[in-house]
Amino acid sequence: MNKISAKSIQMFVAGALAVCGFDSLIRTPYDIVVFKSVVAIGGSLVSDLALLIGVAILVGSKRALSLASIYLLLEIGCGLLMLSTHVFRLLPDGLATVSWWSAIDLLSPAILFALLAWSRSKHFRDEPVA
Repeated sequence: MNKISAKSIQMFVAGALAVCGFDSLIRTPYDIVVFKSVVAIGGSLVSDLALLIGVAILVGSKRALSLASIYLLLEIGCGLLMLSTHVFRLLPDGLATVSWWSAIDLLSPAILFALLAWSRSKHFRDEPVA
């Protein structure tokens, strides 16, 4: 029976971040052409950072684990902000579906952050590094 290690959880989070960042990188030219908004382009470029953070974790950078935690917390915070604008009806009716999609998209960074926090918990501190 294989035991889950902290390193394997961190590699999973790194892969998930890299895939999300690569997806965002592929969509960045579309966002630039279609939206022509500084906010949309800035959000797309910030999402592209997930690829760099994911690759840095895969390479073995300890600093990247801290950056991933900060990145995921910021993503969760932005998702909660979008959700609160929908709950308090601060958005026009046409943008209500955008905030519901952000509520669904909030699950992924929350789960990844929970996995990353779990991999750094005391449960994994005593195991030998392979």
